[in-house]
Amino acid sequence: MVRVNRGLRSLAAVLAVALPSARAWAGGFAIHEAGSKGILFAGAFAAQADDLSAMFFNPAGMTAQKSFAVDFGDSLIFTKNALDNGANPFPGEGYSADMKKQIFFPPHLYVAYPVTPKFVLSFGTWFPYGLSTAWENQDSFAGRFLSQRVDLRTYALSLQGAYAVTDWLSVGGGPELRIGDVKLQRNVPFLNPFTNRVVDAAHLDIITDGFDSALSWAVGVQLKPCPRLKIGASYHAHADIEFQGIARFYPISTGNAQLDGVLAQRLPFNQELDASTIIQFPSLTMFGVSYDLTDRLTVEADAYYTTWKVFEDTILKINSPLLPDNGETRLVHDWKNTWRFSGGVNFQATKSFNIGVGALYDETPQPDEDVSPLLPDANRTGFTVGGGVKFGNTTIDVSNMFLFFHDRTTLTNKDNFNGTYTAFTDLLVISLRHSF
Repeated sequence: MVRVNRGLRSLAAVLAVALPSARAWAGGFAIHEAGSKGILFAGAFAAQADDLSAMFFNPAGMTAQKSFAVDFGDSLIFTKNALDNGANPFPGEGYSADMKKQIFFPPHLYVAYPVTPKFVLSFGTWFPYGLSTAWENQDSFAGRFLSQRVDLRTYALSLQGAYAVTDWLSVGGGPELRIGDVKLQRNVPFLNPFTNRVVDAAHLDIITDGFDSALSWAVGVQLKPCPRLKIGASYHAHADIEFQGIARFYPISTGNAQLDGVLAQRLPFNQELDASTIIQFPSLTMFGVSYDLTDRLTVEADAYYTTWKVFEDTILKINSPLLPDNGETRLVHDWKNTWRFSGGVNFQATKSFNIGVGALYDETPQPDEDVSPLLPDANRTGFTVGGGVKFGNTTIDVSNMFLFFHDRTTLTNKDNFNGTYTAFTDLLVISLRHSF
């Protein structure tokens, strides 16, 4: 029975970190790809912020909208991730495994309405956090006791106002409703006392019951000290979302009837158990400076600061008297605050056509001890290319980001699951904007 309880304690600890973990495309599990024109500059758009994606990059920039306008778009995200070289003690030297090749398509939608020549009201939605990890051959994957699949979806709904205080100063901001859900799949390990080998005792699913939410807010300021220079800053506040859901343990035969009988008495098989946790989403501050080198050539450089330090621990609760400590576990993450640096250049070839390129470097907040199949995060370097075409009152922007994750090796994972992880992501962002 001691071995059973130890296994359950390990399970609860793993679940606590698994719930908020997902493969994402900014540091940690953030997504900063909220509009195509911003991605043309590799996300360096807080100073210009002159299209409707300013709702994310800098709400003050919405004062550039002089007529009713709608911007709709999507990000097509293609991923390739792998554990290239395992290490001891687990999964062992030379072990390798691939994540499933996945395609994601988080959309964005923005609507702007100028109430007066100086005041613009806007509504929008985008995906600030999320995406997924899913390993191939999940029933035989060596890390299946840590994670087989995790999905986190979080999107923002925001109502903002922007006001041009003077010709050179604009401010903006408003509330943000963060809405999300979580799904988790993994197997439960148990040390078979008859063979002294670890076996699969159960399969676990955790699914949130619908969507949970929390209220946050955003604010921005834009300065135009001279005709060619813009300076911008914006802030999206920290938010905690309490997720409520259902956990279910499905039995897996160990091949030993006596052991299966013991596990049936000690694990809550085939029951819908109440589960809950709180995920801490960090604040994001963006700083940017743009300059028109000529009437056709614009450059911008930005820095993002994300307070991932708020993600220092997670408490998971699963309501079952069979689980140790009444089903409550606390797990420490110790993530750190991070910086992202990006810059780009845009050339306005004609009145109706532009093209540009950009580059970025993004830090990971995750310490080596936390790197695992749940979320093998890493520093990353990216390059972007994009452009836009205007037809009357309609503009189509298309940008592509090539994101190279630096190889990440951990030899100190807290679950003793070590190795080198590799990843590459391609993001194609398309936006269609129309002014009425």
